Amino acid sequence: MHMEEPCFDFLRTKETLGYQVYPTCRNTSGVLGFSVTVETQATKFSTEFVEAKIEEFLVSFGECLSGLSEEAFKTQVTALIKLKECEDAHLGEEVDRNWFEVVTQQYVFKRLNKEIEALKVFSQGELVSWFMEHRNGSSRRLSVHVSLFCLLQPGQPRLPPSSSAYGEVSELNFLPASSPALQDVTLISDIRAFTSSPPPIPQNPQLGPDGR
Repeated sequence: MHMEEPCFDFLRTKETLGYQVYPTCRNTSGVLGFSVTVETQATKFSTEFVEAKIEEFLVSFGECLSGLSEEAFKTQVTALIKLKECEDAHLGEEVDRNWFEVVTQQYVFKRLNKEIEALKVFSQGELVSWFMEHRNGSSRRLSVHVSLFCLLQPGQPRLPPSSSAYGEVSELNFLPASSPALQDVTLISDIRAFTSSPPPIPQNPQLGPDGR
């Protein structure tokens, strides 16, 4: 939340790198981190140039974060807490949130409550310390560069629909229940009976017996 506006202002408004510029918090298999994504015109800027500008922004953001006033920090923390306390607008939001816990096998279904309690005791010093720790020379970083070009040379024929630049395009084939390919597959004919006794969910080692 602290990074969104400065990121857009630096990379989009001032550097005019692209329309899609945004930071994201990440939780990959329990490993916390953040990313900065920039979608730009491949024929205008090189990916190396864009990466250099992202690094330049992160340096300036670290300086901005260190000079953030206590009042401004508390204002943003309060706004974030109110955002997390908002009720779900529809059932789909609750389903997506809980399903994420199942898919990632973390099962922290009260994550929002835990995050709100953590934010209430979170200090500005902890935020600056965390950012600087993950920006020093020993921190790990993954940089992904993707460049796409769709220019046809004069006289170059267009590829038929059945193929692409990566090779043959696979087709979907319907497999009947008697197909040999389904010999080792468990077929579900009664959904209610199958879901009435699901296999036990493995417990997250980070949680206690009560799921907290």
